[in-house]
Amino acid sequence: MRDGLFKKYFTIFLVTLLSCTGLLGFTLLAISGANYTSEKEKTMSAIAARYEEMAAGILDRETRAESCSEMLGAAAENDSIEFVLTDFDGNMVFRSEPGLQVNRDDIVKAIASIKKNGKLFSAEYFSGLFMSKGNYVCGIPVRSAADTPGYLFLLSSIRPLFSYLGETMATYAFSVGIMLLVAFVVIYTTTTQLISPLQEMSKAAENFGKGDFSARINVEGDDEIAMLARSFNKMADSLEELETNRRNFIANVSHDLRTPMTTIGGYIDGILDGTIPKSEQKHYLEIVSEEVKRLSRLTSSLLSVMRLEESNQSVELTNVEVWNMILNVMFNLEQRIEEKKIYIPDLDPQECEVKADKDMLHQVIYNLMDNAVKYTPIGGEINVSVNESEGKTSITVRNSGQGISEEEQPYVFERFYKTDKSRGIDRGGTGLGLYIVKMLTLAMGGTVDLESDGESYTQFTVTLQSAPLSRDRNSRTVKPEKSKTKESMSVADRVRKLIPEGYSPKFPWSGKH
Repeated sequence: MRDGLFKKYFTIFLVTLLSCTGLLGFTLLAISGANYTSEKEKTMSAIAARYEEMAAGILDRETRAESCSEMLGAAAENDSIEFVLTDFDGNMVFRSEPGLQVNRDDIVKAIASIKKNGKLFSAEYFSGLFMSKGNYVCGIPVRSAADTPGYLFLLSSIRPLFSYLGETMATYAFSVGIMLLVAFVVIYTTTTQLISPLQEMSKAAENFGKGDFSARINVEGDDEIAMLARSFNKMADSLEELETNRRNFIANVSHDLRTPMTTIGGYIDGILDGTIPKSEQKHYLEIVSEEVKRLSRLTSSLLSVMRLEESNQSVELTNVEVWNMILNVMFNLEQRIEEKKIYIPDLDPQECEVKADKDMLHQVIYNLMDNAVKYTPIGGEINVSVNESEGKTSITVRNSGQGISEEEQPYVFERFYKTDKSRGIDRGGTGLGLYIVKMLTLAMGGTVDLESDGESYTQFTVTLQSAPLSRDRNSRTVKPEKSKTKESMSVADRVRKLIPEGYSPKFPWSGKH
């Protein structure tokens, strides 16, 4: 992959660089040629002005011989400069180089340009001696002492321009070569650095396909490639965590399914083959029944978890009366509460509504109360309270008991997690109850918090958005009668005032145990 990207990247860079250097070279040639020609024009114009008097002497027949001699000396002094002098009609009067051939039509055109512009500088009109390469031509009008007009032309070969441009381009080509060499080294190094993370990602992706999510990309810098590498690492972390959770999930489910199924299978086989006598079969069938119920609870919890994680469970937030739901859950758990002689003090039911999904909130409260009853020792206490503050309503369930250690508290909301203390108490649990509480609460836009000293109590608090009451808040406030003390005013007496007529459950509370 690196070679392919390197070739593409370097080819694009090389074509771009050569195009730019070629354009720069043509620009340099044009500017250098223009500068050379401009300097040549200044030089030849100065020479022509300097020898204009000599040219006038040649046109004046009285001093022709002397002036011709001076003009020839000037031509010898200014190497590569030739002089041509013509009369008004373009007839050649003097030339510094006897072999110089000048086209009369070119002279006529040059004279016409001088008459129009007052002077001439061009490389277009004269050929002859420098015909193969061309000439720079500078022309000025000349008047002799005898008032005989003529024209002086200076011719210089254009070949030095090509030599100058050749040297310039040679220097430029040498510089471009060094630049290309340096550019090759730089682009090779930078391309390798750019492609290295991509190579690592490719190898890591191959390992991901094989189930190995341990590979990570070394990230340096803060550019787009680095951002991509960081995102890749985050994805790898998520995949590794997901794979770990999947394996743990399978292991936990397998374990929780295998234990009751092994128990059920063993007892059924014992009954069928006669190992278990008939007098004890009822006892073991009751155990089998409990294990079946445990499997049912586990299956139900797993289905709930799947719906939550797949986001298939719709959330319909409505105004839900909290205390009615809490009391309903308590009625459902009354037998277990009575069996353990659990005391539930300080209930203060008042009308209070929250924005929640009714079924989800019922599941949350049930799971918290179920946990509280499960882990509260015989004769212990469970405190349930509802508090409103700043548009939020907090539902708190607190139970006495061993509590949860500080080291275990960060993990209690994870799937299948059971504290070391709970494993001896909750042999029929699935480890999914608190995970479901957390997921359902988050789905309703709320939060759930845990507080425990690790020794004497555990407290869970679910906080949801409050809903405005449809009636006066105090219309259904329940207060104890002044004549009764805390002991004589039982929870049952206070709760009965809130339940509908005709509903007469057996309450376990009859004052403090």
